[in-house]
Amino acid sequence: MKIGLALGGGVARGFFHIGAIKALEKAKIKIDIISGTSIGSLIGGLYATNADIKKVEECTFKILEQHQKEIALLKTSFSATNVEAKTQFIEKFVDLAKEFYIWNLRIAKPSLVALKPFIKIFTNLFGESHFSDCKIPFFVTAVDIAKGEVVTIQDGPIYKGVLASSSYPGFFPPLRTENKLLIDGGVLMPVPVRVLKGKSDFIIAINLEKTDYKLPHVRNAMDLMNLADRIRYRRIIQESLAGANFLIAPDLEDFCWGDFSRAKELVEKGEVETAKLAEKLIKAINQHKFRKFFFLDRLFKHS
Repeated sequence: MKIGLALGGGVARGFFHIGAIKALEKAKIKIDIISGTSIGSLIGGLYATNADIKKVEECTFKILEQHQKEIALLKTSFSATNVEAKTQFIEKFVDLAKEFYIWNLRIAKPSLVALKPFIKIFTNLFGESHFSDCKIPFFVTAVDIAKGEVVTIQDGPIYKGVLASSSYPGFFPPLRTENKLLIDGGVLMPVPVRVLKGKSDFIIAINLEKTDYKLPHVRNAMDLMNLADRIRYRRIIQESLAGANFLIAPDLEDFCWGDFSRAKELVEKGEVETAKLAEKLIKAINQHKFRKFFFLDRLFKHS
């Protein structure tokens, strides 16, 4: 039975994925196929190419150390607005627009962060590796804004696919490739479960976004816009999780999108929270195996 792992987006919160995979390895749960969106594509790509989460952790922290200037720039860009205090993708984007494009007319460029320094980071992480070189089959998602649809990337250099999947609108410019204009896959598919359907028998999904909902106090038109987008994005998250056999959805309210300095805390939290669910997950996998075997056994007897 093939087990798939779908890793969602969340910028710095994505370090949770490393700890989660560490716990899965310790529980002897073998991952046969991986899909990732945004930071989930980065962590997923590293795991798919190494098949060893310890190497992924070492590599990731080495890059954080080597590229402190670029990471600080990214953190500053998030911290410059109230974006990091929000919990929903579209709400963050709306606040970003309000802060930088509506109230601050001095900003007249397509992105807040230059792409070139981050291309260097991605190439340092993945080198010349292609998707075909992965030890574990790997897919990433991005959104083609030219057509307004989700694109699954499974060919070519891994760094380009991960870069496209991580091009958060407003912060990074869209990535042009052939006839497509690609941005962060989390815009339409926060957790790429659908990508694994038909390719795996049991799907584990890790969602780093908040899905519960409380009606906030609406004070003005901008609050109403945020509320409408929060409702819409909540539905997008729910739809993206459809088909998952097991969901890991930690409470990361104490962590902001730009908390790269708390990466080790997030890794530890990922390992602890996932370890708590290990027994339940193994039971779910075994039950699924039994149901699958029983169904096939019935077919065999009647053939």
